[in-house]
Amino acid sequence: MGVGNVRTVFLDRDGTINVKAAEGEYIRSPAELFLLPGAAEAIAALNAAGLRTVLVTNQRWLSEPSADPAHFDVIQERLSQLLAEQGARLDAVYHCPHAANSCDCRKPLAGMLIRAAAEHGFDLAESVMIGDSDADVAAGRAAGATTVLLRADGAGDADVVVDDLAAAVRLILA
Repeated sequence: MGVGNVRTVFLDRDGTINVKAAEGEYIRSPAELFLLPGAAEAIAALNAAGLRTVLVTNQRWLSEPSADPAHFDVIQERLSQLLAEQGARLDAVYHCPHAANSCDCRKPLAGMLIRAAAEHGFDLAESVMIGDSDADVAAGRAAGATTVLLRADGAGDADVVVDDLAAAVRLILA
């Protein structure tokens, strides 16, 4: 892959940067957010290399009537804090708060990536989407980005399949 043609790295959140909640559950409070080993260092390496880091995350629980959108903001503050403690930062954050099949931003659709490119003025062909699900890969592909799937068993339909974010970043920076 190499850094030559990559300017922006899209990152999924849950299961990519932080530990994912149990199947069918969501991270609903800052206390539930824990970074995956090596994730902050990997993002710091992207920052140091001058690459733009953009978070794109589906947060369907926010579509529930009882959900408070402010809770997402507080969880993101916690994420920023944990990253900052290790010299890392996200340059932009996009999230889809909608129920499934009700919008054009929810991954596997490319809406969040397209919006980020428009708002920050970059070329999607010079971007990489890193995530732990087929929806992340599909969104990246739909946007025209190179795709990296994080999956320990090495199986997947992405351009590249690696174990974790640190391995993905090593490839990008190689």
